[in-house]
Amino acid sequence: MKLKILTNFKKIKDISCNNLVLDVCDIPSSILNIKQLFSFVLRSNKVDYVVLNNGSTTLILILCLCKLIFPLNHIKIVAVDILLSEPKRCKDKVKSHIVKILLSKVHLFLLLYKNTRGLERVYSIQKSKIRYIPFKINQIDYIQSLDPVDEGYIFCGGKTRRDFDTLFTAVRGLNCNIKLVTTANKDILKHGSFLNTNAAPKNVEIIILDGNYQDFINLISRASFVLMPILPDICGAGIGVYIMSMALKKCVIISSGPGAEDVIPEGAAIIVPAQNPEALRRAILQVSENKNLRDSIAATAYKYATPLGGEKRFLQSVVSVLHDDHLRNDMKEL
Repeated sequence: MKLKILTNFKKIKDISCNNLVLDVCDIPSSILNIKQLFSFVLRSNKVDYVVLNNGSTTLILILCLCKLIFPLNHIKIVAVDILLSEPKRCKDKVKSHIVKILLSKVHLFLLLYKNTRGLERVYSIQKSKIRYIPFKINQIDYIQSLDPVDEGYIFCGGKTRRDFDTLFTAVRGLNCNIKLVTTANKDILKHGSFLNTNAAPKNVEIIILDGNYQDFINLISRASFVLMPILPDICGAGIGVYIMSMALKKCVIISSGPGAEDVIPEGAAIIVPAQNPEALRRAILQVSENKNLRDSIAATAYKYATPLGGEKRFLQSVVSVLHDDHLRNDMKEL
């Protein structure tokens, strides 16, 4: 079987799955003008699937709009790990209704978490269009080259929907040192986070990185354990960071929500209610004071994370979903 795929997953062309031959076309890094966009839409109509990652939400919506306006029903749009939020303000609710109409034209949603009730409720995404794909260990080669140690501090990091206010309330006055590692506000604001440095307690050291993944991973590898306070919403967040932490044999404390209790096996992390500083504080004290517990959770987490593999395994899962879907469609046409 041969599949034609238009995608911005550049390494998918190297994947071998189920004796499938992939004809892969790269998507330009940006669609800057009408001519480029028109060319992209024409190319989309000549392939079996258009597979776009979570950095391409605008492009996905543009393609959906084209399907609404023009007779381009052949285009099968596959959205991988699309990041959507539940609207709070009036103008966001109006916008969400438009997005809901556009997303009805997506063929498949490939998501990294199983709890999709929020997406189904807010954006009317059909359950039949959703497929769960386990995520991967980002930067797996570098992570496997490290020998993790415990230098006595607690790591808290990342940029998507991080709840730094709850963190500050939870750790204020505790006899522990926290390294809060993220990027500048102008970057994390786009991902639903905000860092008020003036509100940070004295035991929180704020480290602003420029996106260097090695520095980020090194700081995880030397921590005692990892905190991941996440703001509640309808999509999962922080999955990549907690998997990296687990692969580095670290105990993780994370907020409940999609991508946490619906994905993480029992005993592989401590899951606390979101936006609950008292519960987070209790978990921090529990893990800090009990090394056996910390090591036990880290060991269970490591056993969970290691088989997830890296990008190759993840892309094989994506291709496998496309293969199965294509076979199913072929059977319907018989």
